[in-house]
Amino acid sequence: MTFSPCGEAVRTGDQDRFRAALFAKPQPREHLFALYAFNLEIAKIAPMVSEPMLGEIRLQWWREALDQIYGEAPVRRHEVVTPLSVAIRETGLPRAPFDALIDQRANDLDRTFPVHENGGDLHSYIRATAGGLTALAVQILVPAATPEGLTVARDAGFGIGVSRYLMALPRLVKAGRKPVPMDVLEGLAEEGRGCIARARANRKALPKAASPALLELANAWHNLHSVTARSEYRKNLSLLWHGFTGRW
Repeated sequence: MTFSPCGEAVRTGDQDRFRAALFAKPQPREHLFALYAFNLEIAKIAPMVSEPMLGEIRLQWWREALDQIYGEAPVRRHEVVTPLSVAIRETGLPRAPFDALIDQRANDLDRTFPVHENGGDLHSYIRATAGGLTALAVQILVPAATPEGLTVARDAGFGIGVSRYLMALPRLVKAGRKPVPMDVLEGLAEEGRGCIARARANRKALPKAASPALLELANAWHNLHSVTARSEYRKNLSLLWHGFTGRW
């Protein structure tokens, strides 16, 4: 099966979202691929640049691309910007979640992030990135989604984002990111699990058509249940944290 450039980018860079998107109908599937490819473009900036300022320049490039998409200026030709502009204009996606996602991704350029020991800024980061992305994906699949449905999407996205963050934690710390206190991680996992439970309890607020944006929820629930349960998985998280931080 042949995929568009955005589809190939997502297949390579985000297999979980790629596989879930395959359950969508062809046109919204392409829009999902464009959205997820945009997310990958933003996410890969920090690992690619040698200085934070270079990353800020790349993020600004994407802000200007959004200015074009949401304004009257011609949209620059680009393998992600062009299909993203089609997705945004055909489904009426709001701009604010895109801006919030880019603004929070600027934190990837700061190795001291998260700054607050209570994890509050980390919560905001996950809600704007994974939570906002999931809500946008749901709006692609269900353009007439209700406010209640979008709340479900954001809760689900937060749970997915927490799961992804915890699974990536060893890699992040090894790459030089600031370690997060263990109690904050456990609290974050518990909150993520609670958000998933709340999303599932209110699933009737979204039609079945929204499911390709939410299929990762099952794996996220399993991961977070394993972390929050007093089991070998929790011990493994603790071991990984201590091993990569060098703290004992």
